[in-house]
Parts: sequence; C-alpha cells; structure tokens
Amino acid sequence: AREEEQVGPPALLQLPAPEEAQRTRPVLLPGLFTEEDINLVRSLSEELSAVEHRKHAGSSQWRTRYLHAGGAFKERVPALLEKLTTAAIEVDDRPRGWGYLKKAPGGVRLVPRCVEHHLVLPGGALPDPTHFDGGSLLTIDVMLKDPSSDFQGGTLCTLESDGSMASHAFGKGDALVFLSHKAHCVQPVTAGLRETLVMELWEGEERRCDHRCQRHRGACSVEDATEKKRQRQSVEEFGTST
Repeated sequence: AREEEQVGPPALLQLPAPEEAQRTRPVLLPGLFTEEDINLVRSLSEELSAVEHRKHAGSSQWRTRYLHAGGAFKERVPALLEKLTTAAIEVDDRPRGWGYLKKAPGGVRLVPRCVEHHLVLPGGALPDPTHFDGGSLLTIDVMLKDPSSDFQGGTLCTLESDGSMASHAFGKGDALVFLSHKAHCVQPVTAGLRETLVMELWEGEERRCDHRCQRHRGACSVEDATEKKRQRQSVEEFGTST
C-alpha cells in the first residue's frame, strides 16, 4: 500500500496495523443489494464507461470504473451510498464488532474515499496476498454477479494471523465488510465475468477525483497535475489556456 498524503489537521482515528487487522474476520451481509440496486449500479457504470482504468500489472482483464468521480455516485444514487455507508459502520459498531469508531475521540466521521466498479474477465486477479487498502478504515465489497452461474474462480481470500489464507464465498447481492488494513487477494477468474462494487471509508474528505486518491484533505495532487498538463497541451495546440 502506498503512503497516504496527510494534509491539514492530524487524524483523530488510529488505524489498525496490518498485523492487528489480520486477527479480525470479514463479516458477511446477505442480500444487502436488491436486483434493482444492482441495476442502478450497472446503469451508472455504463454511463461512465468511457473512462476505464486498467489495474494489476496493466492487465486488461481487470477493469475499474470510479463511480465516485465528479460526485456521480453520491448525486445519482444517494440511497445506495447511504446503504453502503450505514452497513459498514454498523458492522464496526456491533457489540462484538471491531469498535474502532468507539475508540476514537468525538467528531470522527467516516466518508467514502472511493466507490469502484470492478469488472474481471478470465485471467484477471489480485494476486498479492499481502495487499491491503492502506489509509482507509473499512472496506465493503458487494457481489454483482452470481458466482454459481456467471463466472468461475475469482474467490476473495484474506491472510490470517497464522499465515493461512481464508476463502470467503458471497453470492449476488451479498456484501463483505472488513478492516481495510486486512490483507486480501482475489484468485484468478477462470471463466465468465466477475463484477463487484467496492467502497472504502476513511477519515478525510469525500473524494471526487477519478482515481483512488492518496490525499486525505485538500486539492488532489494527481488532478492538479492532470489539469496543468491539459492546459499546457491546450496552449501548445491552440495558443490559449482555459
């Protein structure tokens, strides 16, 4: 995981070390999304499909659409955003939950860092067993396809404290919530198309940039660099800037 850019006041929330997160278990939420919810996600994703990102060693078998870009997910499907956020926070807040928000000083508020639609074809995988979502507290994955008929392979696995890998099966509409710093990977898809919706929650600003932002607060450095490059190209091409 890359180092996060800390801008502004210091964080109030103490994120767990990966070793600590390894000792926790993901929580299954059966049927969190209805068929209608899934169709809303797909409809928005299709509208944003002109901008797709390749992940994991440049593999074209793993495509990502950043549905939070430009505030699209929040503005177009606010009820789904609320459902995801509430579900993830409720898991942490359970009597036998992880309780990280309870441990934090008052005033801590988790907001979406990114909302990603992952589309994985045969050969696509997240192979690194030590990968984790650095800088976020909670990750929620929602399965948008039926693993029993729509694809094969693509099992989500987590690294456990004894060094073993645990497999986590979840069906269409089900969600898995886990601490973002818990190492996880996805086995190769061998047939069909695997689709998931992934949201990370963090203590920072709700991001609108078209990537998984590393900056908790303030202007996005990647977006700034992209805009400056666009302006330079405009000047070179047309002799004007906008």
